[in-house]
Amino acid sequence: MNRIRERYQEKFYRGYLWYTALETELLFFVVCDAMFLTEVKQLPMKMVSLLTFLSLLFSLLIQYPLLKWINRVGTRTAVRAGSIAFMLSAVCITFSPGFAMVAAGGFLKCIGHTLGAMGVAVLKNRLTKDHMDDQYAAYQSDANSASSFVMMVTSLLCGGLFRINAYYPMYACIFLSVAGIFVSYQITREDDSTKEIGPADDLVKYTAAGRSATAGIGIMVLASFAIFTAITGTGLSYAKLNIQAVLSKEDPAYIVSLISVISTAVFLLRLLSNLLMGNLYTRIRDRVYLITSGLLAAGVGLMLFPWFMDSGNKAVLLCTGYLLMAFTRDPYITFIQGISLEKGEKERQQSMLIALNSAKKAGSLILAASGTLLLAKWTIVSVMILMIAAALINVLMCGRLYFSRIKDN
Repeated sequence: MNRIRERYQEKFYRGYLWYTALETELLFFVVCDAMFLTEVKQLPMKMVSLLTFLSLLFSLLIQYPLLKWINRVGTRTAVRAGSIAFMLSAVCITFSPGFAMVAAGGFLKCIGHTLGAMGVAVLKNRLTKDHMDDQYAAYQSDANSASSFVMMVTSLLCGGLFRINAYYPMYACIFLSVAGIFVSYQITREDDSTKEIGPADDLVKYTAAGRSATAGIGIMVLASFAIFTAITGTGLSYAKLNIQAVLSKEDPAYIVSLISVISTAVFLLRLLSNLLMGNLYTRIRDRVYLITSGLLAAGVGLMLFPWFMDSGNKAVLLCTGYLLMAFTRDPYITFIQGISLEKGEKERQQSMLIALNSAKKAGSLILAASGTLLLAKWTIVSVMILMIAAALINVLMCGRLYFSRIKDN
C-alpha cells in the first residue's frame, strides 16, 4: 500500500486514477441498463438487442474517421471530447421519449468509448516523460483498481436507488459524467500528443505480440481480443437478459437488486485482481492468455447451465457465472495494451489503440448482430449457446498464442 501511495504523490497520476474511475463506463447505467430500458422505457428484448447492434455498427463505421480527427486535434482534445460525449449520452438515455433518442445516446456512448481509449496514451506519454516506461502495467492496474472500486460502490447503491425511483441511478450517472469532464481537463493540461500519424493498418508490426510472429498469429491476436472483449462487454448485457429470463417469475426490483449485488462482488474481485496485477504482471505475463480465457468459458457455461436443470441453485449458478465473465476482463485488456504499447513508436500509439478498439467493436458487432437475429426467432438460450461456443474457440486460440509467444521468447 505504501508503494501505491508513493506512485500517486504527483497530481497527474492521482487525476488519472479518477479519470479511469469515472470515464471507463457510464456508472450506474452499466448496472441497470437492461432493466431501465425494458421496464422503464418499455423496450422489448429484441429492441434492446437491436439498439446494441446499431450502436456497435455506428461505432465500427466511425473508427477511421475518428482516428483522422484525433490525428488532427491531438489526444488532449480527444480525451476531453470523449468525456463530454459520455455526459450527453447519459442525458439522452435518461430523458429519451422513445427508441430514437435512446439510440442517439447509444451512439454518443460509443464515441465516448473510442475517444476515451486515448487516455491510456496520455498515461504512457507521461510515464515516458518521467522515464518510467516500464511501469505502465503497474499504473494502469492501479487505475483499473480505482475504476473497480468506484463501480463497486455505484453497483451497491444502484439497487437501492432503483427501488426508490427508477430514474435516480440515471441522475447520479449524469452527475458523475460531469465530474469526469472536469477530471479529463485536469489530466490533459500538459499533454502534447498532436503529431500527425498514419492509419492503423499494421498493428502486428508494432506490437510485441506480433514482433516475431507470422501474420496469421497477429490476426489471431486481434481475433482473440475481439471475442474476449465482445463476451465480457456486450455479452454481459445478454447475461443480464439471461438472468431476467431465468428468474422471470421474480419481481423486477428484486432482479435489479440481485444484479446490483452481483456487480458489487464483480468489482470487488476486479479491484483485488488489479491490485495484484501490478506485482504479478512480470511473473505470469503470457499465462494471462490461458487463465482468463479458461475462466471466461467456465463463466458462460455456468450462465447457460440453469436452463438444463431444475433446482433451487439457479441464482447461485447465474451469479457465479456472471462473476467469472466480468472480473477476467481487466487483466486481459491490461496485458494486451501493455504488449501493444511497450515497443511501439510514440506516433503510432493512437493507431494501435484504435486498431484494438476496432477489433473490440467488430467482435461486439458480430455478437450483437447474431444475438438480434437469434432473439427474433428463439429465446435468450440460443444467444448463450453461441457465446459458449465462441468462448471455447477463444480458449483454443489463446492456447495457440501462448505457446507461440513462449517459443518466440
